[in-house]
Amino acid sequence: MSSADGPVQFDPADFGAIPSSRALRQWMRTTRRRHADRSFWQIFEDVYLVLFTLAMAGATGGNVVHHLNNNAARCTSWSCGELIQWMPWIIIPLLLATTLRMLLAVGPVSATRATGFWLLATPVSRSALLRPAYRLVIATVSVVGFVVAAVIWALLGAPLLEVLGAAVLISALLVCTAIVTVWAQQTPHRSRWTLRVADLLLIAAVIPAVVLALHKRPSTTGGAWFGAEPGYHTDLVDAYGDGGATLGLSAITDASDTGSGQPHLLILGVAAVIVAVVLTFIAARSLANLSRISVIAGGELLAGLAGAASSLDISMLGDVISGRHWRLKGRVRSRRGRGARGAAIVQREFLRILRWPRRLVIGAALLVVPYAVAGAGFHVLVPIAAGFAGFVAVRPLLDGLRTACRSTGLVRALGMDLRELRVVMAVVPGLIAIVWSVLAAPAIGDGAATFAVAAGIIAGSVRQASGRPPSYGGPLVTSPMGAIPPGLFSQPARGFDLLLLCLAPVLFNLSPTWVLAIPAFVLTIMFAVRPKTD
Repeated sequence: MSSADGPVQFDPADFGAIPSSRALRQWMRTTRRRHADRSFWQIFEDVYLVLFTLAMAGATGGNVVHHLNNNAARCTSWSCGELIQWMPWIIIPLLLATTLRMLLAVGPVSATRATGFWLLATPVSRSALLRPAYRLVIATVSVVGFVVAAVIWALLGAPLLEVLGAAVLISALLVCTAIVTVWAQQTPHRSRWTLRVADLLLIAAVIPAVVLALHKRPSTTGGAWFGAEPGYHTDLVDAYGDGGATLGLSAITDASDTGSGQPHLLILGVAAVIVAVVLTFIAARSLANLSRISVIAGGELLAGLAGAASSLDISMLGDVISGRHWRLKGRVRSRRGRGARGAAIVQREFLRILRWPRRLVIGAALLVVPYAVAGAGFHVLVPIAAGFAGFVAVRPLLDGLRTACRSTGLVRALGMDLRELRVVMAVVPGLIAIVWSVLAAPAIGDGAATFAVAAGIIAGSVRQASGRPPSYGGPLVTSPMGAIPPGLFSQPARGFDLLLLCLAPVLFNLSPTWVLAIPAFVLTIMFAVRPKTD
């Protein structure tokens, strides 16, 4: 075998010294600026517009949060006390699980295909090349986590120092979670186990939500709580003329004002920040273990999500994530089908859903939404919260229907009319929607409202999955973002319109007859009309 057939060996004498990552990035930055076609003031106008928009949104949102914080701080009812006690056990697992799943879906460290081809294949240090993307991820998670935690604790009526302490603590925990995803990205085995941990966190968030929703309300009959255990003592303040029992939170408020509980929270936050900083530097040294395949896959996913977001097509966002999942999975074990025509399609749809069981786990975890809203005392909002949560849980299960509705050749190959095919392919997701609604029925509290929620979930998800692709024909509409095709405006609302139509009689507190009749009529029309494909 000649020397040309062997592996290529890098010799600095032939190619020169290997440049540092900083020198390479500086050279690329200089080259881009040399070929730039926009002036500094043009760029400044765009940056100024973004900063002005963020400032206006922050001022408006901050004012609203401050107002809600004052209202929540003055609340002394039993529901407010229970909400403050249980809400952290719901929010923290949800934030951790969401961070794990979102970051593992995109990498978290990602790069474009051009970067993977031209830079990551060179002898330049891979850790140094990926370090800017890694720092961007850590900074984004810390800022977003701080803002989200501060808003949540402010809505709970906590004082300012407690809000800051909780925000620092949760932000540090989310940064540690992001570092765990960087460690998990290095091997597929770690990624699988990290996703399983995220599923357990989602399930853990459901338990306190159910306890909060089903916890018995206090009663002042006989001077004791109805359903309270013997020996359970608490201070009740009869603050309302109707004799309603309230929880005496004055001692808690006074204690919080003196800062008795805040030093512990601040100490935990400072300790978490120190641990997060140490882990950040340790994980930065292991970036060289990331493979080019995983890094480029995240960059391709971000590019696909940006394209789907620009077309305002929510279904396409799910398709991009689903496509990446199946490309990484590679292959599955084939199974023999059963039945004929419609029965065969139903059986295959059931097997297709079982091949990605994590979506069912996420759907079960979304039961936390109606139970948390019911536990917070907002019973009027429980049906609409359950409807939107069930829509998010069921809609990913209809990928097969969306593929069939956007592929005329596939419909012809299946040998069925598209209207019949839509009914058949909605059987399994419809049954799952019914089961989900039955499990949420204790929080909804009414059989007719539960039927309306189930009907709205099925009708809305099927409408969105079987909708036509965005239309770019016709005259353009002028907007501050430029010219936009009018067909794009209907994309985000598709599916949610039928969901709200089915929930309308519940929200308007109509009679049970209308609560049952209107959703049934919407379902009948939905499956009787043939979907448009052109």
